[in-house]
Amino acid sequence: MMKDFRYHVVSLVAVFLALAIGVVLGSGPMRDALVGDLSDQISALEEESASARADAEAAQAQTTTAQQFTDEAAPSLLSETLLGVSVATVEVAEPESQDAAGVRDRLVQAGATVAGQIVIEDAWTDPDQTAFRSSLASTMAPNVVGVDDASSPTMVLSHALAQALMPGLLPPGTGEADLAGTDFPDPANAAERSALLLDLLVEAGLVSGTTTAPIESFAIIAGPGPDDEAARAELSNTLAATAVVLTEYTPGVAVATGPDAPGDLASAVQNSPDASAVVSTVVEGTDRYGQISVPLAISQAFSGSVGHYGPGEGRTLVPPTP
Repeated sequence: MMKDFRYHVVSLVAVFLALAIGVVLGSGPMRDALVGDLSDQISALEEESASARADAEAAQAQTTTAQQFTDEAAPSLLSETLLGVSVATVEVAEPESQDAAGVRDRLVQAGATVAGQIVIEDAWTDPDQTAFRSSLASTMAPNVVGVDDASSPTMVLSHALAQALMPGLLPPGTGEADLAGTDFPDPANAAERSALLLDLLVEAGLVSGTTTAPIESFAIIAGPGPDDEAARAELSNTLAATAVVLTEYTPGVAVATGPDAPGDLASAVQNSPDASAVVSTVVEGTDRYGQISVPLAISQAFSGSVGHYGPGEGRTLVPPTP
């Protein structure tokens, strides 16, 4: 019985002690020290949050103004720079749809006709499709002018794509006499031969898209490509080789990429002496501002000036206007 009484006494003492501590902490100098310090921290955090929110709102306002300026300035900057030129956009490495659409809009503002929207599919560069591409290239080669048994599958398919999109045009060093070995020896049947080549590329899953008229120039719009840098570089090197082939048919070839990335298509072109001499590049050419540079780069290429544009070492930020 005495033990139970002592237990209750200890319990009551503990309760009263806890209440006393609570009273001390909740009032007087101790309370002011604890709560005041916490209030100061809360006030500081609220001020930081308000400052960050104000900075974000100011940055958004600046971005909106810059975008509005870009949209309003573009027609004047691009006016008639590609007047009457037939352009095909060629999407590679899966660019965002809005980026490709933005480039096309700027081409139209420059006076061009977007007569083709072509996609080079993954099978064009997929390492697992190497044997298939080799077999297809052998099948198509007899109807592709300017290639022979020593030509790589990429070269054969790239020339096939160019001749499919540009009826009647042949690579340098060849002529109508070279049509004799094809299924369409008569130059008057150039459209039929082009249609056959395009159908074969489409049916093979290497290319998709449509054209409405013969093509005179190309805007190659590149996505980011694989996450793996080595895989991205391998893909980019193949696509750079295709871009070089296209310049054998027209000087008006420009590559538009996103921000700088190791192994991307712009890097592959710039790092190749052969490609960099004939293919123009626009880094950040798929964003709202750089899209203006793509028609200007094509226009400069037609005038004989191949350039590399955008931010970064070895580039001019903006192509000159004609």
